Amino acid sequence: MIGRRGVSLLIVIALLGLLSVTAGMAALSARVSASSAFASLERLQLRAAIESAAARTAVQLSDEDERWIADGRLYEIEMDGVVLRVRAVADSGRFDLNQGNVEILAALLEELGVSTLRSRRIAGALSVWRDEDDDVGEQGAESSAYRAAGLAEPGNRPFLAVEEFRQVLDVDAAIFDAARPHLTLNGGEAVIGQLAPPPLIAATGISPADTRRILSARSGNRDIPEITDAAQFNPSQPHVYSLFIEADSQSGARLSREIVISLPGEEGLYDTLSRHSHVYGYADFLDPEPDA
Repeated sequence: MIGRRGVSLLIVIALLGLLSVTAGMAALSARVSASSAFASLERLQLRAAIESAAARTAVQLSDEDERWIADGRLYEIEMDGVVLRVRAVADSGRFDLNQGNVEILAALLEELGVSTLRSRRIAGALSVWRDEDDDVGEQGAESSAYRAAGLAEPGNRPFLAVEEFRQVLDVDAAIFDAARPHLTLNGGEAVIGQLAPPPLIAATGISPADTRRILSARSGNRDIPEITDAAQFNPSQPHVYSLFIEADSQSGARLSREIVISLPGEEGLYDTLSRHSHVYGYADFLDPEPDA
């Protein structure tokens, strides 16, 4: 039998063990809290760096002497130990769903692998969607065709968001995902091919030889070549730009944002129109192949 001293000793040992476990759990909790706090602080640092990079980009896009070119080429800067990769894209280098020539949309869809017949049907349906009547166009379709396909009726109004393109007759998820990086609501009637992603350059009618010149200048960080009979870009005029920004901290943490701005701003250098954690279209401007 265990004597009183033995029992006391066991109780002391048990208490010491419990205290040890409690201390370990407290230390672990403190480490987890410290790690969580550090991660939160680091995320805030990356977000602040991205906002600073957006402001810096706005300045560079307005600099007449050393103006950054908004065709998706890569610019790198460093701020307080954070490395930032910035690509500015003028929305006039994308197809405007509300103003763009539907023939360019059809050509773009063909470049993306959609059949000629289906591309034309979609372009016609888009044209009919954004008009105000309920008449059937040459290639488009109105309410009855949408109902027959089990879709919501066409808008008969301007597009309110690029995502509405998915609701256009004959546009499936694969086509929408392929076309989405090339679409905007902030462009114009003409697409500036020199600033466009590769498939859209060809869709504007720019020759393969000139396309190679454009992509070579883009990848080599040289001035955009002049192209005869192509829509021209005037950076001194008001424009909307999509800024794709990646921030990397020294610890390896990364944060990506798409910030849409307008230049000039109504009361300052620029206005921020939207911020997104997604980066639609980012991959389409990464290291374009000159010979593509």
